[in-house]
Amino acid sequence: MAFLERIGWRYWVVAIVMGLALPALATVVGISAVMRFGLLLIIINGCLAIVLGRLIYRKAQPGWWLLIWPLIYLAGSLWFLPQYTYYFAIVYLCVSYLAYGLAQAKNGTKS
Repeated sequence: MAFLERIGWRYWVVAIVMGLALPALATVVGISAVMRFGLLLIIINGCLAIVLGRLIYRKAQPGWWLLIWPLIYLAGSLWFLPQYTYYFAIVYLCVSYLAYGLAQAKNGTKS
């Protein structure tokens, strides 16, 4: 169990569900492109990026864990979403890193 904690299994599970399962489900169910873009990509995934960035900082986890969510999302978007959604992986990485940095600044610590 120590190994699973060390690699951050919770973050991997969230990333797999939100990055692979949710786009696959949205495609299979036939949610319109507008709803996928607005609701799924901007609101839900954007909030997830913020929450994960802050959570990784608060729990004092390794910074490379910020890459888990965007990379899994990128794989899901390559398989299930239109080509223009690939760029959201970069956006989610930037938003997670920004949330991580702002959580650090809020606590008054310096890097």
